[in-house]
Formats: sequence, C-alpha cells, structure tokens
Amino acid sequence: MPNGQDDTPRQTKGERTTGRILDVAEDLFATRGFEGTSLRRIAEGVGIREPGLYNHFSSKQALYEAVLFRALDPMREVLEHHVNNASQLHDVTDLPAVMTDLLLAHPQMAALFQQALQGDADSVGNQLVNGWLEQLFGQGMRSLEKVSALGSGSEQDRATLAINIIAMFNLVTGYFLSQRAFSNLVGGDLQHPDNIARQKKLLHKVIRAMLIS
Repeated sequence: MPNGQDDTPRQTKGERTTGRILDVAEDLFATRGFEGTSLRRIAEGVGIREPGLYNHFSSKQALYEAVLFRALDPMREVLEHHVNNASQLHDVTDLPAVMTDLLLAHPQMAALFQQALQGDADSVGNQLVNGWLEQLFGQGMRSLEKVSALGSGSEQDRATLAINIIAMFNLVTGYFLSQRAFSNLVGGDLQHPDNIARQKKLLHKVIRAMLIS
C-alpha cells in the first residue's frame, strides 16, 4: 500500500447522517427522557427535516433502541467475555475501569440508567433501558460468582454479590453524573484524562477491597 494511503473504509453520507442522528438523540433522550423528546427536536438538532429521519429509523422507539444498542452492546460483550474467561481476582477488579472507558464514549448513558431505575416503570424508554440493565447486571453477577472465592477463600452469598454489583454500578455511573459537584469543588472537567485516571485508580482500590473483605 502506498505511504500515507488510508485503507479504513470511508463512511457514506447516509452513514454519517445516521451517526449524527444517534449522537443528537442520545443527548436529548438523556436530558428530556424518551417521552419528552420529539422526533422534530431531534431533526432540528441534526439539521434535517423530520421526514428525513425515517430514511434512517422507522420510529422514535427504533431510534431509541439503536441509541441503546450502540452504547450498551459493547458493555454486554465485555461482561460476557469476563463471564466466560475470568479466572483471577484482577479480572474482576479491572472490570469497572474497562466499563468507565466504554461509558466515556457515551457518558449520557449514566443519565438514562438513572431515569430507568427511578422513573416511571411503565415508560417505554425506561422499560427498554431496564431490559438492558437486567442483562448487564445478570452478567456481572455470574462473573462475580465465578471468582467470589478467589479473594476470601469462601463463596459469598448472592445478596452480598448483588450489593457488590450495585456498588460497582453506582461508582462507575455516578462519576459521569457528578460534573456539577466537581465544578463547584475544584473546577475542571471530570472527563479529562487525568481525572479519568484518578477515577480508575480509586475504582481498583475500592473494588478490590470489596471483593476480598
């Protein structure tokens, strides 16, 4: 291949528009919720007419499902890998840092998680997110069950494991919901690489202490 030639497949105009739609929709769904976000507002954010959205997604629910899949399927794959391959304690203690990196690509997911866990259980959007959370939590539980005896030498009961999973979840997702508090305390951006590194270091210490206690 000639020097300087990039063999990475170039996105078509339609693919670029689809990505932009997903980006705008993700932000709006996170701030306004599924019911509070209209296709008209999404189209305005993208800079296209509302009918143009239907060239990419058949409905608002289909768009919401695509937003969730783009962000959460990589998490599912990582957790599935850990369930199938975790054999040492560090395989689990490093997991929150990996999830932090995945959330860093889609930080608005943290807000969607909180909406689903605390909002109207009958909301279509919340039901869709909760379906993903049930899957992710279940995979996390299986991963912890597999290695629960590695740190303490004895298996932990399921209630303890569940609380550990919830604590991990809150530590990882809560970080991305705390920009205002961080700004009030010291200023700056929580998503700056230096702060992400601090968060990962803290996560490793806390999760290891949880699992070997």
